[in-house]
Amino acid sequence: MRIGEKIKIIRENKKISQEDMAKSLHVSGQAVSNWERGKGYPDISNIIMISDLYEISLDELIREDKNYKDVLLEKKVSKIADLTINIILLIIATLAILYAYATNKINDNNNFAVIIGILIIIHISIYLYKRLFKK
Repeated sequence: MRIGEKIKIIRENKKISQEDMAKSLHVSGQAVSNWERGKGYPDISNIIMISDLYEISLDELIREDKNYKDVLLEKKVSKIADLTINIILLIIATLAILYAYATNKINDNNNFAVIIGILIIIHISIYLYKRLFKK
């Protein structure tokens, strides 16, 4: 049985509407509807909340749905690739600025490029901070 079918059964057994379930999980009603129809999957934090709120084991929720396991693995790989690319961009931008500074290449002709480089460094640093240190 797919995870969406299990979510629907849990919700109906508890006599809860999709909207009420969505509110308790802090998602949209459309998200719950999509899960139940197999149009999407809840992320792992929502699976844990469903398990806790509706007193069903994680094993029971996800064991039979092999597609969900694949989706979780894809998301993890995608996040790792995204972080890796951003870290590489941060290093490249930082090294370019340091090189320009060390070789006295910073002048009125390339101030715009230096400013853009600094903005890229700031932007990527904020992005990485949020991704790595979020709650």
